[in-house]
Amino acid sequence: MRLPISVFIALFLGALLVAWQNSASSQGGVAAPSGAVAATLSPLQRTFKASGSYLSDVGRVLVRRGDIAAQNSLLEARLADLEGQNARLTRLQRENQELRGLLQLPKIAGGRALAAEIVSYDASDFARLVTLNIGARAGVKAKDVVYCAQGLVGQVSQVAPLTCVVTLLIDRDGRAGAMTSRTGAKGVVQGTGERVCKLSYLDFGADVREGDTIVTSGILTGRGAIFPKGLVIGRVVKIEKDKAYSRQDAYIEPAVPFDRLSAVWVRAGAG
Repeated sequence: MRLPISVFIALFLGALLVAWQNSASSQGGVAAPSGAVAATLSPLQRTFKASGSYLSDVGRVLVRRGDIAAQNSLLEARLADLEGQNARLTRLQRENQELRGLLQLPKIAGGRALAAEIVSYDASDFARLVTLNIGARAGVKAKDVVYCAQGLVGQVSQVAPLTCVVTLLIDRDGRAGAMTSRTGAKGVVQGTGERVCKLSYLDFGADVREGDTIVTSGILTGRGAIFPKGLVIGRVVKIEKDKAYSRQDAYIEPAVPFDRLSAVWVRAGAG
C-alpha cells in the first residue's frame, strides 16, 4: 500500500517540528511556537504519531506473514517426508505378506523349491513374461514349474546363467492340465493373453459350475509340461456350451495377482 506524497510531506514537517521543539527546550534558545501555532500544527503531530504506529503494525504483520510462510514450508516438507515413509511402509508390508505366503506354500513332491524375485515384467500384445533373478547356476531348467502362495504362476521357458524367463499361465502359450476340485472334471487351461484363462476339452456333460475352484490335475499336456497336482489355478467365472459341437468351455479368473507379483518359488530338479 503506497501513501500519497502529501502525507509524506506532512510527516516530514511534523518530524522537523518535534526536533525543533526538543532542541529549543534543551538549549534554552528560541521559544517554542505560540499556542495558536502549536494548535495549528498539532494535527500534523497526531498524524505523524498515528502513521508511525500504523507503519509499526504493518511491519509486525509482514514479519508474522514471513513466519507463517516459513512454517508452511516446513510443514510441506514434513508432509512430503511422511508420504514417502508411508509409501515405503506399504511396499514393505506387501512384500512381508508375500514372504509369509511363501512360507505357507503346500509341499510339492520332487525337486527343490528355489525362492526367486521378479526383476522385470514383459506384458505386450503377444506375451506375458517375467524374468527372475536365478538361473542355470542355481539349478533352474526349462519347463520348471513356477508357483506362489496363491497358486500356479507358469513355467520356465528360457534359462541364462543368472536369470530365467517365465511364461505366465495367462500368456497365449501358457497351458496346464486342470480339473475342478468339486467334481474332478478334467480339461486343459490355456492362457488368452488377458486377465482370464480358458478351460477347454471338457466333456459336454461334465458338471462344471460358476464359482468352482480349478486346480492342476498333474496330467501331461500336449507341450510336455507336467504341473504338480493340486496347485490352485483360479475359479470359474463363465461357462459356454455349444450343443451343435457337443462342446463345453469355462473361463477362469486366475487366483494369482500377476500384476502385483514380486516373489515366487521355482520347482527345480524335478525332471
